Amino acid sequence: MPSLYPERTAAAWGFRASKSRQRTQAPPSLAAKARRSYTGAMRPIPAFLLICALCACARADAPIMLDDDRRAAASDPAAAERTAREALRDIEDRIQKGDLPKIRFEFDKDAITPESHETLDLIARLMLGDSRLKLMIFAHTDNVGSDEYNLDLSQRRAKSVSDYLASKGVHPPSIRFRGYGASKPIADNATDEGRAKNRRVEFYITTREWRSVY
Repeated sequence: MPSLYPERTAAAWGFRASKSRQRTQAPPSLAAKARRSYTGAMRPIPAFLLICALCACARADAPIMLDDDRRAAASDPAAAERTAREALRDIEDRIQKGDLPKIRFEFDKDAITPESHETLDLIARLMLGDSRLKLMIFAHTDNVGSDEYNLDLSQRRAKSVSDYLASKGVHPPSIRFRGYGASKPIADNATDEGRAKNRRVEFYITTREWRSVY
C-alpha cells in the first residue's frame, strides 16, 4: 500500500539506516590508537644527529685517554716505565711518611704480616695496570745471625712477596726476586733503629726484557 507521506518515509528509512550503521561499526581498537599515536609522534631525525650517533657507535670500543702521560705510556714502553716508577716512588714515600705500612715478616720467618697486605695490594694493582711491566723484588736482613742464614732468610722472604703478588693476579713470569741477606745495609747495624731499617724489601720496575736486565 503506498505511503501517504513518501518524503517522510524515505527520511525515516535513511535515519534508521544511519543509526544502524553507527551501532554495527566497531569502535577503534587500542592497537589502532597506539599505531596512530606512534605514527604521529615520529619526526624526521636531522642528518647531523644521525651522523653523530653513528660516529659514537663506531668509537665505542676506543680507549679513553685521561691525560697526556697515559696517552704516551700507552704507545711508548719507556713512558710506561717512567709512569710506573713514579707510582712506585709515591708508594715508597707514603711508607716513609707512615701513611702506608712497611712490609714486615713474622720474627725470624718468611711469613708476611697481615698489615703489610695493604701496601702489597697497591703494588699488585700497579703491576696489573700494564702487562708490559716487570717487577724485581729484593729482600734484605740485618746482620744478626750468620751470613748463610740471613741470605737464605732473605731469599725466602723475597719469594713470599712474589707469591703474594701472584695470588693477587700478577703474572708470575713478570716477577723476579732475590735475597741479599745483610750484604747491603743502609743504616748502622749497631743500633735497633739501624737494624730495623736494614730489614726491608725493595722493588724495581722495568719494561725491558729479562735478558737485558740480568
